[in-house]
Amino acid sequence: MSRKTPTPLTITLWTLIIVGLAAVQFPGILFYHDVAEPRIFGMPFIYGFNVLIWGFLCVVLLIAYRTRWGRPRPEELDDTFEDEADEREDTA
Repeated sequence: MSRKTPTPLTITLWTLIIVGLAAVQFPGILFYHDVAEPRIFGMPFIYGFNVLIWGFLCVVLLIAYRTRWGRPRPEELDDTFEDEADEREDTA
């Protein structure tokens, strides 16, 4: 089985997902939990920040879904499964 090198799209999507998840888990936003200002979209900072990051992650995952990220393209598929099935039928 050959190992495939990651494409630039794969590297970019993984980087954006990891950065987004790290931003959601960043403990520095807790410094603003009792503060009424600053506000994002009229919400306290901690809620607005989480809404922005989750929106960002939803957009990145939508792009990944639309580009069929993680699935082989039809031209990349090989017919090894059909060949193995034919061999099993011949030996049976």
